[in-house]
Amino acid sequence: MRLRAVCLTLALLASPALADTASVADQAQRAYDIYAGGLSQQAFLSAGYGDKLFTNIDGRWVRLNGPDNKTGIESYGAFTEKYCKSPPALTLASTSKLTLTMTTALQAGTYTQSFTLVAGSTFGEHTDPAPYLAALGLGPDKTGDAADQQRALLLSLTNGMVQIYRPSEDALVMTRDRGYPIVMVRCPAASGG
Repeated sequence: MRLRAVCLTLALLASPALADTASVADQAQRAYDIYAGGLSQQAFLSAGYGDKLFTNIDGRWVRLNGPDNKTGIESYGAFTEKYCKSPPALTLASTSKLTLTMTTALQAGTYTQSFTLVAGSTFGEHTDPAPYLAALGLGPDKTGDAADQQRALLLSLTNGMVQIYRPSEDALVMTRDRGYPIVMVRCPAASGG
C-alpha cells in the first residue's frame, strides 16, 4: 500500500499538466494584478485603474538601468541609492485618479511631463517642448539641421500614448510604441537630493 502511494505521488509530481494546474491560475491572477490592477474588466475600462495605480505614488523615484548590451551585465537597481541622492531623481505626483505628473530636474533646467488617463492602462503623455528641450541643452539657442533633427526626434519620443503599470508598491513601468520600457523605483525616504 505504501509503495502504491509513493508511486502515485511521484506520478502526480512528474505530470506537468497536473502539477501546473494551480500555478497557471496563480500566474493568471498575477498578470491581472499587474496589468489590470486586479480590477474587473468594467472597473478597469471605467477609469478605476488610475485610482489603484496612483495610490501612494507621490515622492522621489529613479529610472533603473536594464542589461548592458556591451557587457551583458545586468545593472537593475544597482545604482538606485546613488541616483536617489542626485538631482536627476524624478518627482512623481498625482492629484487625481486620472493624472500623473513627473518632474525631472537636470543641471540645465527642470521640465514636467503629464500623463492623463485615456482608458484602461493607456495614458496620453504631454511634455511642454520649451523647458524640456532647454533642460536637455537643445533650446532655441541651438540652431542648424542637426539640432532641429534632434529636437524632432526627442519630441516624437516624449509625446504620445504610454501604458503605465505598477507591478509593486515601489515600482512603476511605462511602455511606449517605440522604445525600451522605462522602469522606475521609489527612493527610500531618507534619500534626498
